[in-house]
Amino acid sequence: MSDALHERVQAFIDGEAASFDALACDIARHQAREVEPVRRLFAAEGVVPEALATAAEIPALPTDVFRLRRVGVKADDERVFSTSGTTADARGHHPMRRVDTYRHGALTWGRRLLFPDVERLRTVALLSPEAAAPGSSLTFMVARFAEALGGDASYHWDGTQLDVEGLRARLSEGEPALVAGTSFAFVMLLDALGDARLPLARGSRVMQTGGFKGRTREVEPETLRRQVASCFALPETSVVAEYGMTELSSQLYQAGVRDGDASTVYHAPPWLRVTAVDPGTLEALPEGEMGLARFVDLANLDSAVAVLTMDRVRVHHRPDGDRVRLYGRQPGATPRGCSLALEPFLSGDA
Repeated sequence: MSDALHERVQAFIDGEAASFDALACDIARHQAREVEPVRRLFAAEGVVPEALATAAEIPALPTDVFRLRRVGVKADDERVFSTSGTTADARGHHPMRRVDTYRHGALTWGRRLLFPDVERLRTVALLSPEAAAPGSSLTFMVARFAEALGGDASYHWDGTQLDVEGLRARLSEGEPALVAGTSFAFVMLLDALGDARLPLARGSRVMQTGGFKGRTREVEPETLRRQVASCFALPETSVVAEYGMTELSSQLYQAGVRDGDASTVYHAPPWLRVTAVDPGTLEALPEGEMGLARFVDLANLDSAVAVLTMDRVRVHHRPDGDRVRLYGRQPGATPRGCSLALEPFLSGDA
């Protein structure tokens, strides 16, 4: 099993000096033995696991495979996270044999970017409680944040509508809060409030995440941040966007709270390497050029350590973690490179 790898990854998250490439390649070799879609991808691309020397050489599994096949070791799952999905799109699933590495990474990066300056905050979530949404990786993460920040948490989404009055009452109590939710939930709140405002106590901050897939109204990220900041009477630097996905175990954040940085750049943790790749060839692009986001996530150690997405990014590499700008989904038809990577999974047995 992978227990030794979990310990190595958690030590890396804690800052232990180790080679990212060596650890990523050891994880990839483990997955080529134990995770059927990874094994199939290695075979289709003619990659010999034992010959891997760098993370860049690891074949990246397209995120679509998570809805076509089980991407996980053959073991009892401690938790299975699922994508939101739509009526026309099958849900993807990310099984986890152990969630402690996911939790450790999420809390470590949350403490550095989202709440580096406080020990306690009440958590107010525009989400369903964990018991009602056990398949949500976002809800799982926010629940762990609530525990770390003192355990005082409330949830204001029942799966279909936002509890605006309950939220208003909760925020009127005057204590500093972490208000967390999806972008669409914040748009719903703004629509419900109209010209009304919900001023937050000093020291509060907002975490908003996710897009508007399948929704009827969209708001540009910069506009939403400005409107949310105005609604809660916060500086824009206290409204922090998070980027994550069910198929990954690590998250990226803007650095407004930590650095007073009002830019829209996302900061990746050192255990998550981001590369922009050419949509046609999947070759790495020069730094700063726009391409599809390829992630190597050391915390994804019982599924797929290298993941290919349809999100467009520009990346600048830094010793303390990559800096990433997001440009939305790749428009139009599936690029040739992604289509070729998916071919081994579109026919034959699982």
